[in-house]
Amino acid sequence: MAYQTVQEYIQAREAYCYDSPNCNFSIEQTGYLKNTGNFTGIFARNVPSHCSKGINLRRFEAICQEIFRDCSDSIHKNIFSIKHEDNLKNISSAIVYWKMSSQGGRSSLKVSNMLDKWNGNNAKKLIIAFRDQKMEDFCIGGVLIPTATAFIRFLYPNYFGIMDSRVLKNHTQPNNITTLSVRAANGYPNNTKANINKYYLEYIPFLRKEADWLNSQNATFQDTDALGNFFTLSFRACDVEMALFQK
Repeated sequence: MAYQTVQEYIQAREAYCYDSPNCNFSIEQTGYLKNTGNFTGIFARNVPSHCSKGINLRRFEAICQEIFRDCSDSIHKNIFSIKHEDNLKNISSAIVYWKMSSQGGRSSLKVSNMLDKWNGNNAKKLIIAFRDQKMEDFCIGGVLIPTATAFIRFLYPNYFGIMDSRVLKNHTQPNNITTLSVRAANGYPNNTKANINKYYLEYIPFLRKEADWLNSQNATFQDTDALGNFFTLSFRACDVEMALFQK
């Protein structure tokens, strides 16, 4: 166990407070999308009253999943359009921006880098990654392993979590839960095939095992749903990572 008690996990997960107040993206109406328009600010739980276009993390999860499902369906039906690709590009930019928010100005730089390298194959590659649940296929131009894990975390939060350098440094690497190669300067995992394999063989099994243990203990925590209402739920793989991020 990364935490010694169930209560420590619960307290850490409820304390999760990673916000991205400057993340700005738009979604156009295609198919049967429920979440369209302009959005500014992604917040862990409660959206500040002055952020009228802000959303919380649960709603962002729902938007990510909705966009990828819609684009996947449109490709299957051979009706994939410029609007679909724009939505895919915009939600991908939002994921990248959110992931890099703790690093200040690097958020915009990373998004620009991804968009500069965007090509005609990216949409299909992302949808294949979504359908196959393959983290490594989210590594389009400008997207490296840590950010690719953010893509799959938002699309499949029950089963995947972000491979964050803070979690690696404070928990999994020193305890030999993971044996990744990381950069000496900042602890970021290197963009290697070996690390991709270890994400599946070491990191994800650990998150799922911890979630299973917590749920076997009937552990629940308070969170807000997509509409901002409080509710109680059990742990997913991503919730374990979010709790560890807080420590």
